[in-house]
Amino acid sequence: MPTEPANAAVRRSQLQAWIDEKFAGVQNAFLADIAARTGTPANQGELSGLLSGKKSFGEKKARKLEGQAGMPAGWLDRPATSGGLTGPRAAGAQNISIDETGQSYVRFPLLEGFAGMGPGDYVADYPEVVESLRVAREWVERKLPGVPPEAIRVITGRGDSMKGQYNDGDLIFIDTRVKAFDQDSAYCFRWEGRVLVKRLQFVGRGMLRILSKNADYPAIDAPIEDIQIGGRAIAAWTLREF
Repeated sequence: MPTEPANAAVRRSQLQAWIDEKFAGVQNAFLADIAARTGTPANQGELSGLLSGKKSFGEKKARKLEGQAGMPAGWLDRPATSGGLTGPRAAGAQNISIDETGQSYVRFPLLEGFAGMGPGDYVADYPEVVESLRVAREWVERKLPGVPPEAIRVITGRGDSMKGQYNDGDLIFIDTRVKAFDQDSAYCFRWEGRVLVKRLQFVGRGMLRILSKNADYPAIDAPIEDIQIGGRAIAAWTLREF
């Protein structure tokens, strides 16, 4: 019988704790989160096998899963503490649960791989204002009805091309279930190496019109196959200075 990889029991325990604390124990929500992050459907059988011990949970698999799920590197190899899940920390630092707020709050991670407005550029040129956002579940149900919380991501809007609808520095909520153009609406998308949050309008013959709110930015027509959609922009938070 094959020898179980070192730390496999700890990895199973940590993975289950992550799913319990961040997704209320719902495996499908965890898998949907991975799919939204990676753009690839996650395997329910693989997850079940890892948790049950029927599938090998070695070093390579652990590091890959951490990356897919947005866990800090090495997270799955750290034994849980009584304070809840804990990530890598400095010696002597206080143990703090990653989900102290409990199930009454929802965490929205970043929409990885998409950010920016205005002229646009590669994502690395647009540092995010937040790493994740945790808000009251009751607020989500009132303000973002009909969208599963696990499908929502946030990004930071940049530039002034959408001024009046989304402004520079706004936190924009993205419904990542939308991966293709389905109606005239605002989307977060990649086009010609640039990442933008703008309105898209179908103009026929396989072409989409990229529209800015700011009249200083002219409309641009582009083939629909050249536009990679990361999700639909559904709302934004604005910080107003006094």
